[in-house]
Amino acid sequence: MSINGFINIDKPLNITSNDVVFKVKKMLYPVFGKVKIGHTGTLDPLASGVLPIALGEATKTVAFQMENTKTYEFSIKFGSETSTDDAEGEIIKTSDFIPTIDEIRQILPRFLGKIEQIPPKYSAIKINGKRAYDLARQGEDFEIKPRENFIHHLDLLEKIDNSEYKFKVTANKGFYVRSIARDIARALNSAGFVSYLRRISNGPFNLENSITLDKLEKILQNTEQSLDVRKFDSDVLLPVSFGLNDILALDITEGQNEKLRNGQWIKADCFENINSDSLYKIISNSKLSAVIKLEDGFLKTVRVFNL
Repeated sequence: MSINGFINIDKPLNITSNDVVFKVKKMLYPVFGKVKIGHTGTLDPLASGVLPIALGEATKTVAFQMENTKTYEFSIKFGSETSTDDAEGEIIKTSDFIPTIDEIRQILPRFLGKIEQIPPKYSAIKINGKRAYDLARQGEDFEIKPRENFIHHLDLLEKIDNSEYKFKVTANKGFYVRSIARDIARALNSAGFVSYLRRISNGPFNLENSITLDKLEKILQNTEQSLDVRKFDSDVLLPVSFGLNDILALDITEGQNEKLRNGQWIKADCFENINSDSLYKIISNSKLSAVIKLEDGFLKTVRVFNL
């Protein structure tokens, strides 16, 4: 039995994103058999929250999902900087200075818009073909070059205790919350690390349309007993097109749709307001048919979906 779509998991703490994929795959097997599966955007073991799991044809959209804007809630514990920029690492620097709410708010605007970040040394970035976290664990000395990113919103939410504050940030892909926590503390002539991290949205996926692993397991057990897969689809599964909500739909004829699906190109001069920098999706018979792009005056297929 095939299954296509997304299950938006609210990832718990202390497991990896790949652990979640393995658990979901194992839960699905008694009902759906072997399922093609992947996730869109890794979360650290010490982070919780939105982790969309792509199934079947939805795995074809993972590359597009990587472009999603993401929103996080996180806390900075001031007074210490760690080797991993989170609570898991060793303390490598301390400071007696703990900033006030007003002092923090004064420096936040400098982190808005286009910024440069140096990713944590304990990250998956490759340095000469090797993961940075592997080099760091081996005690090797290396540098990570700054990377450009864009922060849309950054707000101080509340003071948790004398040395800990909670924030909310929305940024583009490739953003490191651990880095901004470290850099905010340094900008205040203090030291700090991420003590709490939760992703609350990833493009159209958010906590409201998420489900815990425990709840998913119960629903699948009931589905296996009742054999009512339609209820599982309506209660849990988000359609493949949901993951492409940010991509505009282009209105074309069925004949044009078939040509594109067969790899043929279509002249774009009969379509108005098409942007060569944008992707477009084709919906046919209420189902996602393809993702296309404009190139050299022609519409060309990027991905075809078999739904």
